[in-house]
Amino acid sequence: MIVYLDLIWLLNLGIDFLLIIGTALLLKRKKNYVRIGMASLVASIVVFFMFTPYVTFFMNPIVKFFYSCMIVFIAFGYIRFTYFVQNLAGFFFLTFVTGGGLFAMHYFFQSELDLTSHLPGFGGSTISWTFVLIGFPLVYWFSKQQVDTFKIKKVQANDLATVEIVIDDFRFETRGLVDTGNQLKDPLTRTPVMIMEADLLHPLLGKQQTDDMLTMSTKENHPFMHRIRLVPFKAVGQKQPYLTAFKPDQVTIYYDGEQFVTKRVLLGLYGEALSPEGHYQTIIHPQLVISQVS
Repeated sequence: MIVYLDLIWLLNLGIDFLLIIGTALLLKRKKNYVRIGMASLVASIVVFFMFTPYVTFFMNPIVKFFYSCMIVFIAFGYIRFTYFVQNLAGFFFLTFVTGGGLFAMHYFFQSELDLTSHLPGFGGSTISWTFVLIGFPLVYWFSKQQVDTFKIKKVQANDLATVEIVIDDFRFETRGLVDTGNQLKDPLTRTPVMIMEADLLHPLLGKQQTDDMLTMSTKENHPFMHRIRLVPFKAVGQKQPYLTAFKPDQVTIYYDGEQFVTKRVLLGLYGEALSPEGHYQTIIHPQLVISQVS
């Protein structure tokens, strides 16, 4: 069997460099390309020891761990212990995810059982090299997208609240997102406006009367006529410069282990889904969960 050691080292050098760069991007660290290059070089040198009597030593998990610590230290330095641990954990995470993703992709597309015949450096075909060079960025991109998605969902989950709305004898609960970017208020009374999906009113008013409120075509006998307010509002896809809002009897918000009860609030109707995944149906004005609004 012919082993192209220089090609194996070159491939590992490139992958190590991309892993360290990926760790910096994932953790939003400042990138020092000289240090990253040195760390990649140190990481790739281990390839040469795999073909010496020292291979057993370098295959030891403890040695691997401390070798990884050295790589991370060279690449990012040491500011404080937590900073170093975060860098090390990010490096391990990206390495495991990328390696596992490539391994899974290889077996997914593999039609033969002879794995060694397709490994770079072991007389493998150019397809194996192309697979690694193309597959690595794809797996990294996919992993980063998933991590960013999880972060967004975690932030949203922390900002979700249970909202109880009372209108006459009608009482219902829904989920709301506390959005610090929602600063919408009635310009005359300075009353906070909470956006809600219009569909929530269907059990009380029915679809037709709810749609009449959305299009501002309500008649004098509409049950909400005395509650309706018009609030200046502009949004993407919004044809009218106003938002139809109405005054409920009471709104109770359960957020972060506390209960906020208020009657000084307007509910603005929105004709589309606020969350494509259905995680929440209202957008809560932050003032409503900062202090008790009477």
